[in-house]
Amino acid sequence: MHCLKRIAISAILALGLLAGLLPQTPLSAASTHEYWAVVVGISDYQKITDVSGLANGAQKFAASLKQAWGDDHVKLLTNSNADKSSIKSALDWMIGQEDDNDTVVFFFAGHGDSQSYIAPYDAYYVSEWISSQELSNWLAPLESHYQAVILESCYSAGFADDLNQTGRVVLYSSLAEEVSWADGDSGLFSGYINDGLSYVPNADINGDGLISLEELFFYAQPRTTNESRLALSLQHPFLSDGIGGELSLIGKLLLTTSIPISGNYNYIIVDGQTYSLSYTQLNFTPGTTHEITALNIDALPGVRYFFNSWADGVTSASRSFVSGANLEAVYSRQYLLTIDSPTTAVSGSGWYDQYTFANLSAPDIEEGGIRYTFTGWSGDITGPFDSTRIVMDKPKTVKANYDIEYLLNLSSPYGTPEGSGWYAAGSTVKLSAPKAEGFLIRQVFESWSGDYTGTNANAVITLNKPLNISANFKADYTFLYIAIGLGAIVIGWIILAVSRRRKIYYNTI
Repeated sequence: MHCLKRIAISAILALGLLAGLLPQTPLSAASTHEYWAVVVGISDYQKITDVSGLANGAQKFAASLKQAWGDDHVKLLTNSNADKSSIKSALDWMIGQEDDNDTVVFFFAGHGDSQSYIAPYDAYYVSEWISSQELSNWLAPLESHYQAVILESCYSAGFADDLNQTGRVVLYSSLAEEVSWADGDSGLFSGYINDGLSYVPNADINGDGLISLEELFFYAQPRTTNESRLALSLQHPFLSDGIGGELSLIGKLLLTTSIPISGNYNYIIVDGQTYSLSYTQLNFTPGTTHEITALNIDALPGVRYFFNSWADGVTSASRSFVSGANLEAVYSRQYLLTIDSPTTAVSGSGWYDQYTFANLSAPDIEEGGIRYTFTGWSGDITGPFDSTRIVMDKPKTVKANYDIEYLLNLSSPYGTPEGSGWYAAGSTVKLSAPKAEGFLIRQVFESWSGDYTGTNANAVITLNKPLNISANFKADYTFLYIAIGLGAIVIGWIILAVSRRRKIYYNTI
């Protein structure tokens, strides 16, 4: 907002004149009704007195239009680029672009005089200024039925006889006998126009989300006059409306969230471009359709803002809207409950709305050779009960404490090894292999295999996980060999004995 201390009274022209002058968004979607503008602002003149702020105000005005219409639909001329020839060429460019269904805008902020002239950058002699008739002739080839002219200059309403016509809205910064003031940042009148464009509630009189030339005028006019009371003379902006309705310039998207969210986080995607919380308004071509997606916002660790719906009842995070629109994203503040547990059977972890309850459950469970026996909670909640609840008034971490046992599984093709069963984690366990089996061919222990290897039949191990161990056996033929040897001896003895008995028999005949 403008105030007296910013008004640069010293900017009054040596000619007895004073000149005056007159935010982030995606490009508009394609429209059959196109918008075109030539914006001129001159602070630093080549030959006549400079006026601080006019170029800056023109740049702000052009920026608002570019955000809505696209860079290629707005031609900005400031200071040395705004000589008379360049202004005429820019208007010829606009004439070449527009047709009868389009909206065109010519904005000028610079010196003016009481003889109905405005001063381009190179103005000095009369022929180097632009007369009201000359400007009217330059605009005459325009086909558009929706034309707008904004003049921020001293005595600007002196152009009314030549510029006022059906199908054209003209905003004059002052009456034909009045000077226009500048405040060092822009022209006084166009500064309020920029205020109206930058923040919708300022100028959106009918609340439809569309900013029209008429609304901008009725926003800026009383404020300009009121502030000019602090200067040397009053300034009364003047409107000529040859359209009869409203000539909209910008369709606004007003964005709000249902709860305050601090920080500058990304929270929306509009037409494929991501925006942060610093963007609460976006400019578009009036009446065009666009796509928006609301994002969940990861704030601090364990804190997020979760999108629930739009205030108008649309539940999908992605939707379309027509500019101008006023959309409120309904968010809930959520906190993360983290559970530290040795088993996935514990339930309750996750995101919760602020001040709601999280239900925790920690059952005893046996899975994969591990037996978990719940012993109690610790951390942000304590207690022995396996089912409980906790209020989520901040991010919280809870530990589910368990006694853990591991299964030792021993297997053997012969006999039953000793040591199988459940043991507390870290326990020391003695393994005992089965005794040998068999008579002549015996099966005797050879080694352990699986999760433990060794040849000691009475091994000692530490149980740090479930183990599966097999006892391996081999055939022992020792007794068989002894039996065979003994058998051979007996058979030999028998044969010998029989042989002797036969010799005796033959000797007695």
